[in-house]
Amino acid sequence: MKKDQFVIACLPDPSAADTVLPYARQFAARLGKGLIALNVSADGENQWIAQYGVPYAGLKGDWKTAIDGLPTAFGGVVAVTTVDPTAPRSSLANPATMLKAFADCKIAFIALPAKGCQLPTCTYLTLDHRRESKEKLIWGSYMVRFFGSQLTVAIPDYRDEGLRAKVHNNILFMKKVYKSLDVNYSLHTFQYSLLASRTSPDGVLLSQMTNAGTTMLIAMTTDRRDRDVGDWLLGPPERRLLAAGCPVPILFLNQRDDLYVLCD
Repeated sequence: MKKDQFVIACLPDPSAADTVLPYARQFAARLGKGLIALNVSADGENQWIAQYGVPYAGLKGDWKTAIDGLPTAFGGVVAVTTVDPTAPRSSLANPATMLKAFADCKIAFIALPAKGCQLPTCTYLTLDHRRESKEKLIWGSYMVRFFGSQLTVAIPDYRDEGLRAKVHNNILFMKKVYKSLDVNYSLHTFQYSLLASRTSPDGVLLSQMTNAGTTMLIAMTTDRRDRDVGDWLLGPPERRLLAAGCPVPILFLNQRDDLYVLCD
């Protein structure tokens, strides 16, 4: 059967293949999509990518340009790469470099721990006070439908009544979406103080996760227009998650202008 949509396995170098390719291959099979291996280098010396027995593209240029073109040039629906806090800044595996390269990516992208992992049997996403993407909830439903994963929606238990009201609005919308899609999920409430912590709700949730090898977190990246002074000094929450050596795969979705705003 001809495939016209693909999972893109982004391989910064040959050492990433053992982690990225098995995961991307299984992910593509579950979604019923094709698989393409991709490497981008400034000198075009990437013939090594032909050795893995899958369709591939070895490009000369920069990762940012290639990633921006994944939906149109490659029919990409999700990209998979590896992240390693010890990687040099020149490598796509470096957290800051990876997030910069994917900053304008229009499809989901998965950051895998360097040690590798299995497809998720448990998937988590947070629903907090911020505007949330409809796409985040849809990806949660994909994990249930295509992967048979148990979905947990984690809700921060804010003390502030204004924040609690915004969370409530987001929950109402989530229930409407998941009822229409017939998605089973469970709710998990956790303590969180917006004022007392520089750790994001995703970071707090991540610290409470078990069974790291078979768990996935779905997270939104920070809208660059909404970053505060702390984000500029310490880095955005998603970079801090990855720099800390995240033990689970994180499926990231970028904030975009076509967001569905759940609460004002």
